[in-house]
Amino acid sequence: MYSRRLFLAGALLGSACASTPAWAGPDGSPDIWELALPDMERLGPSVWVKLLAPEVWITSFTFDTPDLGWVPCNGMIVGDPAGATIIDTGNTYAQGALILGAAKRLTGKPAKQAVATHSHGDRTGGIAAMRAERVPVFAHPFSVGLALTYGERVPEPVQGLEKGPVALGPVELFYPGAGHTRDNITVWHQASGTLFGGCLLRATTDNQIGSLGDADIDAYPVTLERLAKRYPNRRFVIPGHGSAAGDGLVWTQDRVKEAIAKR
Repeated sequence: MYSRRLFLAGALLGSACASTPAWAGPDGSPDIWELALPDMERLGPSVWVKLLAPEVWITSFTFDTPDLGWVPCNGMIVGDPAGATIIDTGNTYAQGALILGAAKRLTGKPAKQAVATHSHGDRTGGIAAMRAERVPVFAHPFSVGLALTYGERVPEPVQGLEKGPVALGPVELFYPGAGHTRDNITVWHQASGTLFGGCLLRATTDNQIGSLGDADIDAYPVTLERLAKRYPNRRFVIPGHGSAAGDGLVWTQDRVKEAIAKR
């Protein structure tokens, strides 16, 4: 649907005039799909946030494309006494900085760490902002090599993640297998029952499977089954783009079956 290069296109707009905030106009608002949740707080031209459950906030941030307009992406902030954890860093330095500021304001603690759920630029684009504040950004070891290969910001590898789940502060990281990409991981917050699936999962309002340019379509069904078995008691399921309504895992299983049948 859109190339890896387009993931770098989500630049923030300049201010319109002294008396009007830059985000007061329509630019930056999604042209396709919805934001993750209704009535999200707008932090700037292309970043939003809203509380989902105690100590869990969903972020949404958009990037611009020539063909689709402004595309919304989802992330997450998780509070913890040791410091906030940010899941997916935004498309740009500016978005990453806004997310860092929101994490400190909402949780009462500066961010301690961040996670990139795969190597595409809509997950890694804010890494430089995180590092400027000495916040490490972790990802699957595969993501390091892929980011280097394709010129994305490079995260730090989580050792052992390719073999099984790894606890990272208040969340669990899990690699169920290849799907949207070879390196896509998920994030589980046990206390709220929140499963952040990233781009491995589709929004229930989206009838398409999305970009398969870096996907392993043959592995996808088995990967989703592993994910479903590991987290049967999920309460909230957050996809990489669009609405967080319903169970995006079950929805994605059906979309993958359709995509395989059409080959």
